[in-house]
Order: sequence, then C-alpha cells, then structure tokens
Amino acid sequence: MRSKETLELIVRCAVCANPTRTDNPHHEHHANHNGETYTLHTCPSCELQFWWPLKADHSVYEEEGFEAYKDYHSGARPFPRWAEPLFPLLPRTAGTALDIGCGDGAVLSRLAEAGFEPNGIDLDEKSIQVARGKFGLDKVISTTLEKYVAYCREQALCFDLITFFEVLEHQDDPNSFLSQVAALGKPGSLIAGSVPNRDRFLTVIDRRLSDGDFPPHHFLWFSSTSLARLLKSAGFEDVAVTRTGALAYKQIVEKLGVVISRKTQAWPSAMQLLVPAMTMLSMVAAVVPWLGMRFAPSHLFFKCRVAGTAKIPEQSELT
Repeated sequence: MRSKETLELIVRCAVCANPTRTDNPHHEHHANHNGETYTLHTCPSCELQFWWPLKADHSVYEEEGFEAYKDYHSGARPFPRWAEPLFPLLPRTAGTALDIGCGDGAVLSRLAEAGFEPNGIDLDEKSIQVARGKFGLDKVISTTLEKYVAYCREQALCFDLITFFEVLEHQDDPNSFLSQVAALGKPGSLIAGSVPNRDRFLTVIDRRLSDGDFPPHHFLWFSSTSLARLLKSAGFEDVAVTRTGALAYKQIVEKLGVVISRKTQAWPSAMQLLVPAMTMLSMVAAVVPWLGMRFAPSHLFFKCRVAGTAKIPEQSELT
C-alpha cells in the first residue's frame, strides 16, 4: 500500500485526470506576482503540459501582473493578429456573438462591423471600461463565466458565434470551462479562439524575456495535438487547429526595440551609450525569428462547432 506521503505527490492531468508525479518535475517557476512556486508536468496520455498548483489567481489582470495589461488598460494594445483567421470563417448570416475574455473589445468591434450583435465578458474591469469607452460596446461586462452562464439560462440566451482568444491557457479547469462554453452556443454554432503555441520558434528565449507564459498568468501549454484532443474530448465537432500569428519583420524589430528599452532603462548613463548599437544589431537579428516564425508561428488558432445538426454555413463554404 502506498504511503500518505507518496499519495500526496500524485498530480492528475487537468484534462484527462491521468496521474503524473510532482517528485520529478520538468521545470519549476517562482512567480514574482504572488510568490508562489509552480512545477510543470506533461501528461503521458493527452500530451497536455500544465502547471501545479493549478489554481487561478485573477489578481494578475487588474494588478497588471503581466506587462501586456498596461497596454490593455491604456487602450494601446494592437489588434491580436492571432484572431485574423476568424473573419474569413464568419457565418454568411450575422447573428449574436459572444467573446469570452474580451479584453479591450478589439475583436468584438470587428465582429460588430461584420454585422454581429457583440456581447463580451472579462474578469478585468479595467479592460471592460476600455471596451466601452474606446469602441462604444454596451453589452460587455465584468463577470465570471459561471455567473454569465446562469444569467443566460435565466434569460434563455444563446449565441451563434462564441470566441475566446488567449483565454483557454489561463484556465485551471479547462473541462468545466469548455462545458460552459458549449452551454452558451446554439446547436452547430461556430466556436473559435487561440492559444500560444508551445512549439513556437525560439520558445525558450521568448519565455526568458517575459513571464507572460508562466503561472499565475498561463497554466496550460498546448501543442496542436493536445489542443485538438481537448476540444474533441469536450464534445465539439469539426475540430480544426492551425498555426498562426507569425510577425512581420517590422513588427519583430519593434518588439525587440521595446524589449531593449525595458531591459536597459535602469542601466547607468554610461552604459546607455550602448543602447543605439544594440538597437541597430536588433535589426539584423530580427531576420532569424522572422524566418523561424514562417515554420513555427507563435499561436494556434482553432475552430469547432457545438454538437448538433443546425450547422451554420461559413462564407468559405459558399464558393
């Protein structure tokens, strides 16, 4: 019989509940935001990589535990390039759309331009205020998905299109999350979104430059295979996963410039003389990630449908 200490070392996969062990972690991360220590595990069954303890810390959003939220809260965040594959797939007849984790409302604004009635939820009240002020979205609220599902059941609301870009990797219970998503969709309704590609080019370097892909911000790391398996196991139909999000050369140069600026701002004045030279070198160095991203882009875009027979034709199916 296993001892109590041995049983306490067992960690089960966040998706398939297959057991893994905490006494042989792949990686350990000490989070500056909350002082917590997390360990990384790979499920031998579904191939998901996940961090333990698997417990979301929602304070990371409004308290800007990841630097990108400063851009969200100021309204300066650029349109997410990993959302672009959605728009050629939109149903020919616009209906009601829900964006879960809508952030500053950029995706909803584009959907409104396409004729959809835009609805959105996010845990970050500051981002919701930007969505209302910047894009004039009046059906976006700060609430949990669980509470929103309960509200929609009371009001008999369901949606023709549900999106969640850069949201699934934040979940500490992805099965429950996807079950609630399915409850909000009409039979056959389109579901789409994205997650970071854990097999992207220069992943290790990318993660050393930023804590954004670590907990308590991101808890789940997906490959194309593990993402497709999760969506299928959740009961969605017509599951497809494609790689997307490669940066243009100019964008890479700009991002490297931002990184250099942030990393060197505390340098003494004498060392600041090196910054222009570093900036020039970054223009040459940018060629490497530009080429690499053609083969291993930064994100995975997925589309699928809520189970049912009332499939809505996509624009691409009309030609």
